[in-house]
Amino acid sequence: MKLNNKIASGIGWASLSTFGTQGIRLIFKLILAKLLLPEHYGIIGMATVFTSFVNMVSELGLNAALIQKKKNNLYPAYFDTAFWSNLTISVFGYGIIYLAVAPFAAWFYKEDILTDLIPVIGLSVVLNSFYVMPKVMLSREMDFKPQAVIEIAASLSSGVAAIVLAYMGYGVWALAFNGILTSIISIFLYYLKVRWIPKFRFDMAAFKDLFGFGSKVLIESVFSFFTLNIDYILIGKLIGGAALGAYTLAFILTNTFMKQVVNILNNVLYPAYSTLQDDIRKIAYYYLRLAKINNLFMAPIMTVFFVLADSVIAVGFGQEWSNTVFPLRALSLAVIVSSIGGSSSIVMRSVGRPDLSMKLNMFCTTFSTVPAVVIGATTYGINGAALGILADRLVRFGFYQHQIKKLTGITVMNLFGQVAGTLAMCTLIGLLIHYIDHAFAMSPLVTLLMGISLTMILYGLYVYLFERKILYKVIKIARIKERILVPLFNLL
Repeated sequence: MKLNNKIASGIGWASLSTFGTQGIRLIFKLILAKLLLPEHYGIIGMATVFTSFVNMVSELGLNAALIQKKKNNLYPAYFDTAFWSNLTISVFGYGIIYLAVAPFAAWFYKEDILTDLIPVIGLSVVLNSFYVMPKVMLSREMDFKPQAVIEIAASLSSGVAAIVLAYMGYGVWALAFNGILTSIISIFLYYLKVRWIPKFRFDMAAFKDLFGFGSKVLIESVFSFFTLNIDYILIGKLIGGAALGAYTLAFILTNTFMKQVVNILNNVLYPAYSTLQDDIRKIAYYYLRLAKINNLFMAPIMTVFFVLADSVIAVGFGQEWSNTVFPLRALSLAVIVSSIGGSSSIVMRSVGRPDLSMKLNMFCTTFSTVPAVVIGATTYGINGAALGILADRLVRFGFYQHQIKKLTGITVMNLFGQVAGTLAMCTLIGLLIHYIDHAFAMSPLVTLLMGISLTMILYGLYVYLFERKILYKVIKIARIKERILVPLFNLL
């Protein structure tokens, strides 16, 4: 299969995986929000900040190194070495979670339940290391169909379990066991597909080779972690669990959703870019095209969240979540900024410059993210934290695009030329919805339905008139019609 076809096919299946998974999770979160309180989400947010960090560090950047490595320099011992390295660090990391992290988090946030909750959630750190290698193998081959099936099945099963537990009155524990069950199901299904069993061997030369690249990815990931979680840490500490729960919901609806969409592109593009690491012109071409596709999907969704934040929260979650409205609006704008240059760090890694991406992330986290969120959170609470994130994303965009220009020759004007039409159309749609909302007295449900309907109609018309060529190309090359739509219609 040609690289163009592999990229488009990968995006098709990765999109099905992400949107299917996120759609299922969103439905379950809507149900769980009716059964649980903002405080429950806040406590989970406090716990997952610490366990996610250990989970990220346990990979040591070896997985990214395996995907980036050229095929003729990659041997079976590399996968065995990476597996045992990940597992060893994961087990060691869980010991730290149990003995040190959980007591510290309980003291830091003054929430005694974290002493028992964090060790349970932390089990996923060890479990996840068992299916990473099969997933890496599939990603290297750009085979994203089985990953889509596995991730949707795991999300569906764990979501049902979480709802049952919530109905039974388990509260925050319903959310905790959700992650564990997702990991267990993923292990079984990934090994059923790949049928790879690691051999008991460790090659020090292979480890040094992988870690030479992976260490830079790891350092960047550490700073990326703090970039994405400093607001959670500060809000939970300075304002409390209820505020963190409200902020978490806004983050789930915007940044988490954007992150999944960007991950679709990055998971597909990273192995693709890595095969083109000596051809900067082609990387530049794909970077611009994927920036366009990314914004084409993200901008209208974030427009609805920004304009109709009141109705989204009132209808979907209830008035007890009203503190989420302003953060939802601010983070929606931040997502639109981030979506335009979402794969810039992947370009740097793919051309063998993970050090550049690492240094940029370190600089921006230290001198942009932390100050912006600290000042915002301490001055204006969760609203200020959200505004701090928006300011940080604008600063990051400028620094990253400056380096992308040096690597590929792509200017900011080249990038905005790809997304100008989409942004202009979304602005017009947003203004129209805002006018109608204020001109007529409607219930939140009617307002939400009106806004979504207008966005679908007007944006669909725009895409048909001006963007249908690129949309048809993705559909055709990815064979979305034959693989997804036709079977779906037959099933219905």
